[in-house]
Amino acid sequence: MLSKPNILMATLVISTLFSTAHATSFQEGTQYTKLNTVSSEAPDVVEFFSFYCGPCYLFNETYHIGNTIRSNLPDGAQFVKYHVGAMGSLGNELTEAWSVAMVLGIQDKIEKPLFEGVQKDRAINSIQDIEKVFNTAGITPQQYEKTRGSLPVKSLIYKQNEAVKSLRVTGTPAVYVSGKYLINNGGVSLSSGDSIELYPKRFSSLVNYLLIEQP
Repeated sequence: MLSKPNILMATLVISTLFSTAHATSFQEGTQYTKLNTVSSEAPDVVEFFSFYCGPCYLFNETYHIGNTIRSNLPDGAQFVKYHVGAMGSLGNELTEAWSVAMVLGIQDKIEKPLFEGVQKDRAINSIQDIEKVFNTAGITPQQYEKTRGSLPVKSLIYKQNEAVKSLRVTGTPAVYVSGKYLINNGGVSLSSGDSIELYPKRFSSLVNYLLIEQP
């Protein structure tokens, strides 16, 4: 969690981001919603996504939301991406695959291929197809199977599924901050004439605002 000694530095970061994004103010009910129940076990910032979700693909490949949030977080804050297994015929298997990627530290290598294999090429229709993506990323079948059955992977699967329940996730992509705020993706809107690059900057500014300014 974000520690108090980092607040001053974080405030400087968020002020810079606000200036860059031309943000004026954020309002509850417009850009974000305060949850009725706080999830104390939630990461500082978590994005829930599904490889079956079209807008999630845009979040990742067009807007680069996750990378922008991660690169602008204040010191001590954590950003993670959790897969929602309820969507699609291989939803649970893809949650497992994402857990394997997290354990191996190769999320960046397999995220886009999995998105495109599911949504664009329609090439992922079995566990074996998922494994092929990892093979292309340099993970041998033996290494993949060994990691699949490991305790860290099983723990991550459980953690992701429990987070979905705890935060009552009903759609994707969904970004939660401090276990008590849900960002309204449509509320972080662009004005006429704004460049597309401004959207992730505003999104990141809102995340930091909720991390630092909101109790």
